[in-house]
Amino acid sequence: MKKKYIILVIATIYAICCNVMSQTDDDQVLLALTKIEKGEIEDVRKMLPELISRHQNNPAVIYIQGRVSIDGIEAVKYYQSIVDNFPNSEWADDALYHIYQYYYSLGLYRTADLKLQQLKRDYPYSPYITGEKKQETPIQEDKVLKLPEKEIITQDTIKVAKSAEPIKTIPTKESYTVQIGAYATLANAEKQKDFFDKLGYDVEITNKIRNGQNLYLVWIGSFSTIDAAQEMVRELKRKYNQSSMVIERY
Repeated sequence: MKKKYIILVIATIYAICCNVMSQTDDDQVLLALTKIEKGEIEDVRKMLPELISRHQNNPAVIYIQGRVSIDGIEAVKYYQSIVDNFPNSEWADDALYHIYQYYYSLGLYRTADLKLQQLKRDYPYSPYITGEKKQETPIQEDKVLKLPEKEIITQDTIKVAKSAEPIKTIPTKESYTVQIGAYATLANAEKQKDFFDKLGYDVEITNKIRNGQNLYLVWIGSFSTIDAAQEMVRELKRKYNQSSMVIERY
C-alpha cells in the first residue's frame, strides 16, 4: 500500500512538472510572437535555435521562422508548410494570408487572388475575412492583419497644455508601411504617387528586384505598430476604394 502511494505521489509530481514546462514553452512562443509585432526581429532570431529544439514540427514555431526570414521565398516555404501539413492549426490562416501578401507585393495579382480565394474558401471564419480580431492572451499584442473593413473614423482635436519644460519622447522604430501598388515601370508608380501626394499623404517609391524583375513599390507612411498601419489601410479603402496591404519595411 505504501509503495503504491509513493508511486502515485511521484507520478503526480512528474505530471505537474511536465505541465509547468509546457506552459513555460508556450510562454516562450508567445513572447517570440510579441517581439515580432514590436519589430524586435533580431531578438527572435536569437531565440529560434532553442524554440526549434523544443518544438520540432510545431506550426507556431514554423510560423515564427517564416516571420523572421530575410528572404521572401524562404518565408513562403515555411508558410506553405503550415498550410499543407497543419491545415487545422490556428496558424494556417495566418500563413496563407502571408503567402497572399507576398505575391501581392510582387505584383503577381492573379496568383495573390488565388491565395485569397483559398483563404476565403478554407477559412471562412478567419479574422482576415471577417475583420474580427482573434482573442489573444493578455501578454500578446494583436498579430492579426485584418482585411480592410468599413468603419467610421473621426479625428478629434487634442489640446496639449503648455509646460515649462519640453516633454521628452522616446523614439519608436517605425517598422511598418502600407503598400498601395507594385509596378514594372517607374512612370506608373509615379502617377500613383502623385495622386496621393496631392491628397496630402506621405508617399514614397522604393525599387526592388524580385526574381530578376525590376519592381517599383509605392508605399504610404511609416508606422510603429501593425494596428496603426491597418488604420491607414481602412482609410484608403473607405475613401478611395484603394486596396492596400501592411508590410514590414525591408
